Amino acid sequence: MSRRLLAVLLSSVAVAAASTAVAPAATAAPAGPSLRAVVTVRPGATLPAAIPGGHVLARFPSVGAELVSAPVAALRALGADPRVAGVSPDRRGRVAGDDQGDDGGRTDGVLAAKAVGGDAGKAGTGQGVNVALLDTGVSDTAALSRDSGRITDGVDVSALSAGGDARTSGQFTDGYGHGTFMASLIAGGRVDGSGHRALGVAPAARIVVVKVADSAGNTSLAEVLAGLDWVAAHARAIQVVNLSLSVDRPTAPAYGADPLTAAVEHVRAAGVVVVAAAGNVAGQVGDPGLDPQALTVGAADVTGKTKVAPFSGSGVVAGVAKPDVVAPGLHVLGVVPADSAVAKANPQGWTRDGLFKGSGTSEAAAITSGVAAAYLSAHPSASPLEVKAAIRTAADPVRDARAGAGLVSIPKRAGSSGGSGESGFDAATWSANTWTGVPGWQSKLDSMWSGSAWTAATWSAATWSAATWSNSNWSAATWSAATWSAATWSAATWSAATWSAATWSDYGWGDA
Repeated sequence: MSRRLLAVLLSSVAVAAASTAVAPAATAAPAGPSLRAVVTVRPGATLPAAIPGGHVLARFPSVGAELVSAPVAALRALGADPRVAGVSPDRRGRVAGDDQGDDGGRTDGVLAAKAVGGDAGKAGTGQGVNVALLDTGVSDTAALSRDSGRITDGVDVSALSAGGDARTSGQFTDGYGHGTFMASLIAGGRVDGSGHRALGVAPAARIVVVKVADSAGNTSLAEVLAGLDWVAAHARAIQVVNLSLSVDRPTAPAYGADPLTAAVEHVRAAGVVVVAAAGNVAGQVGDPGLDPQALTVGAADVTGKTKVAPFSGSGVVAGVAKPDVVAPGLHVLGVVPADSAVAKANPQGWTRDGLFKGSGTSEAAAITSGVAAAYLSAHPSASPLEVKAAIRTAADPVRDARAGAGLVSIPKRAGSSGGSGESGFDAATWSANTWTGVPGWQSKLDSMWSGSAWTAATWSAATWSAATWSNSNWSAATWSAATWSAATWSAATWSAATWSAATWSDYGWGDA
């Protein structure tokens, strides 16, 4: 890696100060126990937001958010400030799994590069492209190691909600296993069992490790936002971000603005292609893969005639059909550390060649991130919108509306905004389907603002739901990085009522 690239990756990018700071919403310090929350400000407002009776724990200026601690009354008052888009509890979550897509060892598995075809898996594919991976970290394997120069450790924010600091030095390894598997599908090299191609679609690309969950799979909203903030701040050196995470909306199919979509819209505005999993719940689209400007990916079964996997999420979001494309997502072969939690819990996932099988929209998203890297290697000046359009246009049609534009392949030609699939976006519907627009949801939110609800609630059902590790599945939904125009923001913001009461306790990092 060049010294210049390293300097860009490890430096802080200055964020231009906006003209108006968020003023205190109350003059007296409210009483009561302090709770942790994430505050999101509207475009044009600066951080930190003043919080009478509370204090700022961490700032995420590149995505317009911060982590605070304050009494409920202070948070409600802050949410009423017109310059604040919303306030949400910093919910804790845990990566978990289920048996979505497990075949019980009946197939030998699918090699991603072979399934994609073209230049996928060939030497030089993805050269010069950096893919940020928000996940559980990445450990060295035979397919991809730090000695190869194709892994850069960016930041570890996995201890943020436990009171720790972000780390920007050291190796951010993966005790859990999920991140290593995703990295192998994006940029893994040749290994035993991968034949004449590399394991990953873009073996010359570099993985930038953004660790947002610890070795036990624990994470939080603030940690995810901190990871996205780091990517946005270092967008000069990052071209693609892969987010294999999914959160269920409170009441499907209520698709609208929320903290995750807001953050990833900042990321795409910074110039980074955001690849998101559609999620593993049939008939729904996971959050933030539901964001209309995300490159949202569903899972395909390519073990025979190509078809959409039965668990692959789909739907229409504010006039925009999701997913955009599908990619191999059933019985996909990758690598995990032998001592990782995933490997130990699922020994039946191993094949005779020492590879590991996984299924879900997580895998599909990682494969599509490799496709995006391959395209950007040949078209380095392409914008995120152009990359999305090129991938949609190059997809091979599948006779199923749940497949979007079709099965991914590496585009040969440039894309145009007309092929992005975003022309039908309805800002009014997007705004109406914020959390306050969901019938009955507001009363649930109002009841959750007790101290016990904040401190005791966990995402116990949470999964990184798009990847099945033989018996476990991990989600691949991403948070779109696209920004809408100022008009869209003004039409699709969250009222004070939406965020003054909102929590994440009724839904989790879902089985998307």
